[in-house]
Amino acid sequence: MRKSAVVASVVAAGIVVAPAAQATAAAKPVAVCPGTELHKDGLPKPLKNQLGEQAGTLRLWYSSANGGTNCAKVTSDGAPARSISVSIWTSGGTPVTDSGPYHEYAGGVVLTGTAGKCIYLSGNLSLGSGSVNQFRASAGPVACG
Repeated sequence: MRKSAVVASVVAAGIVVAPAAQATAAAKPVAVCPGTELHKDGLPKPLKNQLGEQAGTLRLWYSSANGGTNCAKVTSDGAPARSISVSIWTSGGTPVTDSGPYHEYAGGVVLTGTAGKCIYLSGNLSLGSGSVNQFRASAGPVACG
């Protein structure tokens, strides 16, 4: 698994100024999310359409490894989805997304270095065309600290 990090510093008048640590994303989705699935802050959260019908679930895991690791996944409730997507990010961070013509799940998308940060996540599942076949959920800020 590759990790990327942005490290920058500015030297001015003998003072080194560095930005706060940023969460980093895994290079590609993982099949099994590390850590423990969270059951708080309204999670796991159902993906619902405009009629309130459910077709999937937005899930979040946490592990203390690597300065805090969060992993998000969207799972289908059994209906053969045409496409599924999931995104995860921290406040002010860039979303990490996995999306495609998946039928059972999208993700897990992983962020490390999340200790002390609030997590935001969203998920979408499409069973076909038309708004009644679009199922969505979002959460955040959650798992702060």
